[in-house]
Amino acid sequence: MLAAGICAGLLAYVLSVFLISLYATTGAIAGALGVVGGIGADRFGLLVADYGMPLLFLALVVPAALLVGRRTGVAGPLHGMATGLAAAATHQTVGLFFGPPDLYELLVYPSLGIGGGLLGGARGWAARSGEQAFHDANRALAAARSARQVAAALGENLAGSGVVGLCLWSCSGGGRALLLAGWTPAGSPPLGGPPPDPSAWTAGWPPGPLRIPVSSLPSGERSLLESRGVGSVLAVPLLPPGGGFRGLMTVFSRGRRGFSRSDLRAYAAAAGTAALVLENLRLVERARRAGVLEERQRLAHEIHDTLAQGFTSIVTNLEAAGGALDRDRAALRHHLNQALGVARESLSEARRLVWALKPEPLEEAPLPEALRRLVARWSSSSGVAAEVFVTGEPGSLAAEAEVALLRVAQEALANVRKHARAGRVAVTLSYIGGRAVLDVRDDGVGFDPAATSPGSGGDGFGLRSMRERLERAGGALSVESAPGEGTVLSAEVPAGAAEAVREVR
Repeated sequence: MLAAGICAGLLAYVLSVFLISLYATTGAIAGALGVVGGIGADRFGLLVADYGMPLLFLALVVPAALLVGRRTGVAGPLHGMATGLAAAATHQTVGLFFGPPDLYELLVYPSLGIGGGLLGGARGWAARSGEQAFHDANRALAAARSARQVAAALGENLAGSGVVGLCLWSCSGGGRALLLAGWTPAGSPPLGGPPPDPSAWTAGWPPGPLRIPVSSLPSGERSLLESRGVGSVLAVPLLPPGGGFRGLMTVFSRGRRGFSRSDLRAYAAAAGTAALVLENLRLVERARRAGVLEERQRLAHEIHDTLAQGFTSIVTNLEAAGGALDRDRAALRHHLNQALGVARESLSEARRLVWALKPEPLEEAPLPEALRRLVARWSSSSGVAAEVFVTGEPGSLAAEAEVALLRVAQEALANVRKHARAGRVAVTLSYIGGRAVLDVRDDGVGFDPAATSPGSGGDGFGLRSMRERLERAGGALSVESAPGEGTVLSAEVPAGAAEAVREVR
């Protein structure tokens, strides 16, 4: 503060003396060359001392006080005045080397120092306040997790005393603007209802802040806003740097000219950050919805592959038990035990489904052994002879790939039991290079694969479920069959493909 004042006062005197010396030197050279004109060096020196030096002094004090005000914040006007007084004292002290000061100088320079210091300090304080408000707004925007919080971050940090509300809009292009969120100052009543759609006001205007007097709006919207105490509206486009989200921010003020150029700069600067935050929120919501849909599909596949099949088996065994109730107690006991075992397995699978755990067989044993146990239980329950063959050296598969192959085997065996009327089933797991291939072959009645293809109208949910599960694991499904010729179902999964697919998603 003191250094700024001393520099301003000293520089004002030095520059004034320099101007007088320069004029005198120029006049002397002109006289030597025979050029006549000018007012004379003495007359010019008096003019500079009486008028030029005070103006130069004021021009230097104001920026010096402004710099001090930017550093001291709320005390900027007071420190600016002190800077001006220090400049006046320095100026008068330097003047003592040229003679005693007169009354004019004793009155003018302190007055100019106080006035210029107050002006510069106040402007410095305002600039610092604006920078702090912009910083606080950006920090609040970075922490926003909803459109309402974005509107609050802008309004609470940037809105002046005359602002009565702020709204954020989504503009999809070609249609009406959609209100995302609104804000009103604390302790103030809301605007009294939904604000008018601003898309018609701003159609075709350049991409920058636009001040709109309410008196220039159509009569219906003008009367609506005037009844709410609004005199002018500031419209600022919300366009993120990378594109995507397109929106608009409207700020409502009481005054007809309620927005200064500094207000426009502040809102325009914050608009880019606000647009980026809103775009991120939109992408997060889209990802959340996609995740919900994917989870629903996963649950549908899991329920179909485990619980639905288990309940089908329970119903089949209970029906058989009912038929044997009066004539074969041993068969009755067999079917009841089968139903009880399947019910327990289904309950265990339901619990694992809720917690998204691996199937129990894969937690207890590697995939080849899990397949052997699955086929053995199925053969015992269905009465159909079945064998498991494993070829090649068992390699490491991603967890998602192992689950996919096990579920495909379960679904394929369930289809054989329900539809094939087969006498024999062979399940082969082959490790070939970087691939694992599961083949399920039966000697049943076969079917036409085209009848269960998408859009055929057939009940192909089981095959569709298997195909989608394998595709998520980076694999593929093929089915070969014909009426009367049995069926061969083949599922292939590349080793490690599931992890790569998961990273892309």
